[in-house]
This record gives sequence, structure tokens and C-alpha cells, in this order.
Amino acid sequence: MIHARMLYTAAMIQSAQRIKNYHYAIRHVARAAEELARTGRQITYLNIGDPQVYGFRPPEHLVEAVARAAKDGFTGYSQSAGLVEAREAIAKYATDRGAPTNSDEVIVTSGASEAADILLTALLDRADEVLVPGPGYPIYPAILSKIGSAARYYPLDVENDWQLSVDLIASMITSRTRAIVLINPNNPTGSIVPDETVRHLLELARQHNILVISDEVYRELCFTDSPTPASAIAEEMGVPLITLESLSKTHLVPGWRVGWMRFTHAEQMRDLIPAIHQLAGGRLCSPTPTQYAVRPALEGDRVFQKEFVKELKLRRDVAVKHVSNTPGLSCSVPRAAFYLMIKSDTLVGHSDEKFVLDLLHETGILVVHGSGFGVDAQAGCFRMVYLAGQAMLDDVFDRLGRFLQTHRDQ
Repeated sequence: MIHARMLYTAAMIQSAQRIKNYHYAIRHVARAAEELARTGRQITYLNIGDPQVYGFRPPEHLVEAVARAAKDGFTGYSQSAGLVEAREAIAKYATDRGAPTNSDEVIVTSGASEAADILLTALLDRADEVLVPGPGYPIYPAILSKIGSAARYYPLDVENDWQLSVDLIASMITSRTRAIVLINPNNPTGSIVPDETVRHLLELARQHNILVISDEVYRELCFTDSPTPASAIAEEMGVPLITLESLSKTHLVPGWRVGWMRFTHAEQMRDLIPAIHQLAGGRLCSPTPTQYAVRPALEGDRVFQKEFVKELKLRRDVAVKHVSNTPGLSCSVPRAAFYLMIKSDTLVGHSDEKFVLDLLHETGILVVHGSGFGVDAQAGCFRMVYLAGQAMLDDVFDRLGRFLQTHRDQ
């Protein structure tokens, strides 16, 4: 007698069609590296911006606050919007920087990525469009593809230090455009948008009744003066804006998943904000213990951060010098964060993802292809994290230079 289960061996549970378009470039290439590592190959991971991988550690006063919370039993659910003391600290932080905010205008999330996910899900219907920078952080198009909305890239000008053009953005607005994402400082280029350009962008958004989403995760990791928070400019202009921020990079705690969104001119978002709260309630809350780091992070000592930025600048200078000394490579000098968007003449006209995978297999170096950030796949760009120390950067560029020479001679 044939067992009943044997009759159904060919059946397959199918995934949702919308997932076919979900693509997050940073993790995609990481899977290829993991497969290679399982064969015994040594991999140099320059694909993801995790300072702890390269020896940086969070400040002790944050560690102590979270350890104390865990020890004292503060590990249950918090309010879905976040711990009151965390939201109060964030509201004060925003107010002190020119954007008067109360704690009810803050929602704490599991990193800024969850904030983006909740916000875009609450804002958009299928076929709605969001204008995102190209290059820009790939979580935005990934979320949009998941919910059935569309990302339209507004290209940044590589010849002008990756600056945006408000006129170009204006030409891309349609009846389906619901939001413009501003990433300032930019990931993956480290460029900074001038305050006056932000002002013009906000004026454009006001004219078309479009929400501006300002991703400012790297605003406190600048090598020059930090840009004015877009919320401060929006407050002055009377324009609604939602800011996304995080402790992940500025305070060296990416795995703690502490981020938030905050609302400027919330009175102009009376329909949207309850929808955001509704979705935030559905996931109960973001991690409770690490929320106790928010107040000491925003109100405590910042000496460690100054030292971190100083060290980052040294490593940036090493990496940029190597780029300038390597035939066929070029880059703009980043003004913030810890990424280089590098252009290779050898790569132009060829698939950037194939280039990255070839580089991985031949040298063990893992970087991310430019098209994963919204750059043309034939433009010859890839992003490299320069958090590594000088000895590793020297070795990486030596291997990269030999790889490029080999492929140039073919």
C-alpha cells in the first residue's frame, strides 16, 4: 500500500510573487562570500558598515546602562512607540537642534531600517512612487518592492561630488509621487547636501504636497561641519517632514537595533501618523533593554565620538590615497561616514555585479556593486567600506591593483 504522503511528493509551497523583486544588494553578495568561506577561503569583508568588526567598541556608559536595565529586570514589553524616557530624550535632542518636538512625535524602532519599513508601509499604496537617490541606501527600494510600490532613482552627479539636482527631481514628479527620500550625509558616497539645496528641496515638496523623508543616520559622523538637521529647516518653513535616525553607527552599536522616526509639523500628517502607530503596535515594540541606551547616548559624554571620527578620517585618507595611486580608479573624497564609492575604468561597460563576484573569487575581497545602490550597472562603480586599519587597507589595495592589472591585460 502506498503511503498517502508519497502521493504528494511533487507538491511545492510557493512564495509570494512580490518577493521575487525583493533584493538587498549588501546581503546578496555576502551570501556568495559565505559560500566561498565554507570552502576554507579567507574573506576580507568590506561590504558592510559594522565598526565592531574592525575593533571599535561602544562607549562604556552605554554598555553600563543596558547591562543595568537587564540586571534590574527592565526586559518586558515597552510601549509600542518606545520607552517614555527614550522618546523624551529624542524629543529634547531634536528640540535643541532647532526642531521643537514632544515625546508623542517620536516612535522608537528596531533600527532606522524598521522605521523606514513602517513609514513606507503606512504611507503608500500599490503603484505609488517614491523618489530615492541613486546611489542611495538599498533598503528603500527593497521595502518598496516588497509592498508593491515603485522606487524611482534621482541620479546624483558623480562629476559634482555626488550632489543632487532639485530641478532634476522636479522633472521626475508625477501624480503618483508620494515622497522624496533625502539621505544626508549620503550612504554610499559620504557626500553632504548643502543646507540651501535642502531648503529648495523642501520648497519643491511643499508645492507638490509630497512628504520628505530625511535619513540622517550619519549626520554626526562628518569630517567637516555637519549639515543642519532637515527638520530644523522644515520647522522654519512650515513643511511636514519625517526624520530617521539611529544609534547604530554614531554610537558603534549596530546590533543593538536602536533607531527612531520623529515628526516635524505633525499637524500636517494627522492621517499618516495614526497609521504609523497602528503598524508599530502590530509588532508590539522594539527591543526594550537597548532603549535604555538612548538617553545616555544623546545626553552623555561624546569624547569617544570625536575620537572615532578622527580615526575614520585617517582611514579615509589612506583609502583615498590608494585610489588615486591605483591606475584606472577614481573617487570623490567622502565628507562623512565610512564608505567610498569607487569608479573603475576597467569596469566601465561591464556588469558591476560580475566584477564584484570575480573580485571576490580571485582575491577574497568583498565589496558591493554600484547598481545595488541604484547606479547604472555599466557605470563602473563599487562601494568599499574603509573601516579597516592601514595594514589591511594597504593589503586590500595591493590585491585590488593586481586584479585590475590582470583584467586590463586580458
